[in-house]
Amino acid sequence: MKIREAVKQQFDELVRLRRDLHKIPGYSFDVSETREYLMDYLNALAPDALQICGNNGIKAVFLAKKPSRTVAVRADMDGLRVPEETGCAFASRNGGLMHACGHDGHMAIALVCAKLVCEARNRIGKNYVFLFQPAEETVGGAQPMIEAGALKNPDVDEIYGLHLWPYLALGKVGMKPGPIMAQMCDFLIDIKGRGSHGAKPQDGNDALVAAAHLVMGIQTIVSRSIDPYETAVVTIGRVEGGRAQNVICENVHLEGTMRAFEPEVMETVKRRLHEILEGIGMMYGVECGYHEPMGYPAVVNDTQLFERAAKKFNGGEMEIARPFMMAEDFSNFQRVVPGLYSFIGVAESADTPPLHSGRFNFNEQALLNGVEYFLRVTGFE
Repeated sequence: MKIREAVKQQFDELVRLRRDLHKIPGYSFDVSETREYLMDYLNALAPDALQICGNNGIKAVFLAKKPSRTVAVRADMDGLRVPEETGCAFASRNGGLMHACGHDGHMAIALVCAKLVCEARNRIGKNYVFLFQPAEETVGGAQPMIEAGALKNPDVDEIYGLHLWPYLALGKVGMKPGPIMAQMCDFLIDIKGRGSHGAKPQDGNDALVAAAHLVMGIQTIVSRSIDPYETAVVTIGRVEGGRAQNVICENVHLEGTMRAFEPEVMETVKRRLHEILEGIGMMYGVECGYHEPMGYPAVVNDTQLFERAAKKFNGGEMEIARPFMMAEDFSNFQRVVPGLYSFIGVAESADTPPLHSGRFNFNEQALLNGVEYFLRVTGFE
């Protein structure tokens, strides 16, 4: 991507910020160390408004003299419970936590964008709102920020987000109109049976057998209940149960996630899951409890914002992204105002470590691409 000179001059600053932030990851809403670092940096830029917004989120506002509109730039703040394996000199100093999803880079990009906006504040033609959001990886920090007024005073007209993306070549921007990331719903299932001695199985109701059939039954939801031209995923990622090798299992706990792009498909998945649970309960004489701890709507890009943004990139810089089943609570911002979410490529080979890996790292030249992307799509001149 062609990078303007003003952005190139920020490379050392971007690297410093990214590495400083990489050392201090926080988890979910517990990002106070990261918050203080961001607040110190933003305070020095003297924005027109700066506040803690929601639960450890940050909102910084730069006002234009005669604004044509208000644009928001969002960066996520939280790390993951992933032990770092990069071997970097700037590795996480918070044991068991790592920025394994590139949020350190996202924050550095947004900070430098804020710096450039600050330096040009006498000539900017629109208001800029910078939002730093916690808990993207867990229960979702966007909604608490929205409820705390993140998109008000001034009223945001459009919002932009990005993700450093190891599934796209370095130097490329991936964009598309419509759905780009899936609707997500996590679920917990608790199966309660009746224990007995393993040598007298007739005296118990085996929750483990019921759980095994449940897991296999769930695999038929997508293959037998969803139109092959539609897309859905149901995954059971954790199963825990049993106390001893000679005891009929009384309780099993399962954790899973479901994904779809269309709300109607998600409703079908949920309906079939509940029907299977009901059948398992009757078949094996067990009780099946069900709970949804969190869920996000699909990330759906506004068509007009996409079309306007796409004109800012030539054919060698941008490609139409394929949608992914990963989820992002940037979608909650999009439920309030039009939004555009894009991918910034960091892949240099087929061996580029994936997101959420303890080995995840990236060529820091991609940070320049991220800043350039935000400046172009927000119309910064």
